[in-house]
Amino acid sequence: MSHLIKTIKYKDNVGLWKNKKYLIKEAFTSMDTDSDGYLDYQEAKTAMKALGLAINKSFVLSVIRMYDKRGDSKISFDDFYYVVFEKLKTQDPIDHLKYAFKIFTAESPIKKIRLEDLQRINIKIDSNLTLDEMQLMIKEFDKNEDDSIDEAEFIEMMTESEN
Repeated sequence: MSHLIKTIKYKDNVGLWKNKKYLIKEAFTSMDTDSDGYLDYQEAKTAMKALGLAINKSFVLSVIRMYDKRGDSKISFDDFYYVVFEKLKTQDPIDHLKYAFKIFTAESPIKKIRLEDLQRINIKIDSNLTLDEMQLMIKEFDKNEDDSIDEAEFIEMMTESEN
């Protein structure tokens, strides 16, 4: 495996985990419609789904029951963060990569990773990749030669063995 991909994988993992608290906080805050610092069932469910978690009604209800300290069927940010962070840690690695791909392509009109998407993420996670490295990455893993990386190419790139 090339040094470039090792760097990308390391930076991706560090950057994503570093940004998880921020993303969880953003999801919580945006769903806390009454700004009381707590989420009800619907708000919690929507926030969890926005974070890419595969959840169902019974999971969300059981979480709220378990962490409802005020008796109002709501969950605080600290408890929400703990539950979501633990759930994200146990998530299937392929689901994690699909979520990472969605982050990379959030501003892409074609839902593929283009050079400009790499540049944006490079700045956001402070990975310090050069323009040449980013261009080389696209060239190396763009199997269908459309000057971008689709989800399948991204997953293949990130799961390529080091041997």
